[in-house]
Amino acid sequence: EVAGRIQLSPSPLVHRSIHHQSPLACSKNVISDINLKLIVITRKRRKKESRASFIDKNRAICVNEMLNQLLLVSLIGASILGATAYKTKQLAHSHAKTIPSNDDFIGCPTNNDFYYNGTINSPMYPYNYPPNDKCYYYISAEPGKVLKFTFSHFDLESCCDFVTIYDGPTVVSKKLVQIGGPGSTVTTPGTYYTTTRNAVITFESNPTIQKSGFSMQYSSVNTVSPCNRDIFLVVNGLGNVGTQSNFEKEIKFIANQLTPTWNVGLDKVRVMLNLQTDIDYAIVWSADDVPTNVNVTQEVLNMLVYVPDVTQDNNTDLECLFRYAYDGIGDSKEFDERYGIEKVVIVFVAANANDDQDYNESFEFAHKIRTEQDAKVIVVGMGAGLDQAKLSKLAYASGFAFFSTSYDNLQSLIPQINNAICSGLNSQCGP
Repeated sequence: EVAGRIQLSPSPLVHRSIHHQSPLACSKNVISDINLKLIVITRKRRKKESRASFIDKNRAICVNEMLNQLLLVSLIGASILGATAYKTKQLAHSHAKTIPSNDDFIGCPTNNDFYYNGTINSPMYPYNYPPNDKCYYYISAEPGKVLKFTFSHFDLESCCDFVTIYDGPTVVSKKLVQIGGPGSTVTTPGTYYTTTRNAVITFESNPTIQKSGFSMQYSSVNTVSPCNRDIFLVVNGLGNVGTQSNFEKEIKFIANQLTPTWNVGLDKVRVMLNLQTDIDYAIVWSADDVPTNVNVTQEVLNMLVYVPDVTQDNNTDLECLFRYAYDGIGDSKEFDERYGIEKVVIVFVAANANDDQDYNESFEFAHKIRTEQDAKVIVVGMGAGLDQAKLSKLAYASGFAFFSTSYDNLQSLIPQINNAICSGLNSQCGP
């Protein structure tokens, strides 16, 4: 009877509890609501019945209401248990993703990014490393440098436990060396150098024998002269050089004096060449075309064959030198840059801009080389009459533009050029 009344005219309290409260809270509210209705009913009947009759009937009502409450609580409990059982059954048949145990990384560094100079050790060093372990160490050199690795301690089960050094930012980079373990390249460590700024070190152990492990020192270094860089040379073969004699002096300076101070190589100083002979024409050599110092010298000297009379190349402006530099450094086939190695553009300038538009366009491309291609621009001014203050603003920053009023004295600029090649990145734009 009570259940029927509740169903037909539920109180707001019961309605809210059914929709927004837990089953247990719901049952308590239902019971409270039943007691409330019971009091209302008994108060109405007191006016019509004697005290004895009221007590007997009220007792009977209470018993019935208690039975109804117990029945209601039983139904709610059965629903809860049934829902739980169903949920358990569902979980038992679910195909949840398996989360790997952390046991595979016991003793590995929780922060495994390392920078510039320092030491990394095997797990638990100098105590024995755990079995079935694998650790990753991600290392970055200072900007513009590469990494050097040496070992002060190395004690691994040579057949099965090993250290691997990857020459790059991921484990899919070129493997520099694997020390020990199956497929090892060496069994005892030496000194190793990366060819880029980044490296990944991994350490793996098997289930059987554990030893004291390793301690490795890493440092940021330059392994070549003047430093590890990718260099794009923009050689000026335009008529504004003035004379064929000036052009020959420019070519011989680059071939016989400047580039021989560099250790040219695909993993050392990587060189690309751009010979500008017209506003809309240039001849380009990729790094693969000039992989050694001998190749660079030979190809630069051959530019005299391509330009037998520079005065005939009189369709000139300043903007084309920087536009071709921007296009060339952005072309992966031409420039073929290395990941993590700084890029440098050296532009040989022989004349001022034709007009303001020419200068502004040159400035725009010089700025884009820096901001979009993340490369430094070095300006080498040749000859008299150059507006050094204005042309210096096309360089990467103050201290990256150099001038010689005579083509005979270009050699004096070599120390300054090489120092600028190896200088760190600067936040300043122009002098």
